[in-house]
Amino acid sequence: MNYSAIVQVGRRRTLVGKVLSTVFLALFWAQSSLAQSTEFMINECSSVGQTYFRDFTARTDMRYNGQRVDGTHAINGRIFLETRFEDFACSYNRNGRRMTEFFAEGRVQNAFLPGAGSAGQGSSNAGQGSVVQVTGLRQGDTLNVRSGPGTNNRIVGALSNGTSVRNLGCQMQGGTRWCQIEMMTDMRERGWVAGRYLTLAGAAPAPEAGPVVRVTGVAANDVLNVRAGPGTRYGVIGALPNGASVRNLGCQTQGAARWCQIEMMTDIRERGWVNARFLTGQAGQATQLPSLSRTQRIRFQPGASGTEFSDSLPAGATVTYLLGARNGQTLSVELAGAAPNLFYRIFNPDGRELLGAVNAGRFYRGQLWQSGDYRIEVMNRGGRSVSYTALIRVR
Repeated sequence: MNYSAIVQVGRRRTLVGKVLSTVFLALFWAQSSLAQSTEFMINECSSVGQTYFRDFTARTDMRYNGQRVDGTHAINGRIFLETRFEDFACSYNRNGRRMTEFFAEGRVQNAFLPGAGSAGQGSSNAGQGSVVQVTGLRQGDTLNVRSGPGTNNRIVGALSNGTSVRNLGCQMQGGTRWCQIEMMTDMRERGWVAGRYLTLAGAAPAPEAGPVVRVTGVAANDVLNVRAGPGTRYGVIGALPNGASVRNLGCQTQGAARWCQIEMMTDIRERGWVNARFLTGQAGQATQLPSLSRTQRIRFQPGASGTEFSDSLPAGATVTYLLGARNGQTLSVELAGAAPNLFYRIFNPDGRELLGAVNAGRFYRGQLWQSGDYRIEVMNRGGRSVSYTALIRVR
């Protein structure tokens, strides 16, 4: 083989090598792009699922189900809420960059697609998130809007009851859920608020809190323990010094002691239980602790999985039903014939809320994940006595 032939062969080998290298790189980048796109789709679908079910800290299990015949991509997810799990699904266009369909609770929910309703807002992020309302504030009070998620961040604004905003996403900070919100104004100002004050439009607001009282009688250099439930067997979740102002949400007798549920007067409005002997009225007089609270143990007949009974509550009274149940069982609560001013809430055996205060007309059913005594507190926030029929089941 002469020199020119060798050069030609060398050139062909070089050309083939370049082609193979180009093909290899193309395949490598295509695979990398697909992997990145898949991760993007999974993460975004998970976020939309949390937004739809209004629980931004819930665990999700996500799965990429591949590309369909029409070129669209399929993502399936499952979200684990406090009392149940729900399945949902997302579809993406051919390049995997845009969600085209969100499916949950048996139907298409495309109002929750990223960017839905954002046309004409002048920002790619405008219009995203669920529209919620500020609720649960007392008359004349406002909700602080902060520059970041936590009370250590500066106050940048304030919102009143009934104000509509967009919820852009929530996160846990120090055991409290904080949500980034966007004002529905021309400027679309943003900030962070305590998530417990955001509800969907039309949801029943929480009942008004009780009178303001002060902590007194605590020894010098000591503090009053705030517990997760009414009694020393519950864990300590906070502490209050002498002179601290709180709201008294109601009291009950446990053993030989009187315990009151209190609410802190902060952004977070943390709640807990304290010994009533350390609470006095704001003016210094002994506080008039509610005497219309009682506790009642619920027991089923042998072989029965539920009970039905009638009860009544005077104005301002609270009754706590104690019910033993096990991890994995399903609890159902219904209060039939109740007045609009009757509310109830449910507490886990460890003292944490299972269900926040809701109107008695709302039916509850959910799976339990603790064993022990559950507390169902029924509260009459109206000005007259009310009667109702309670239907409680555990299966």
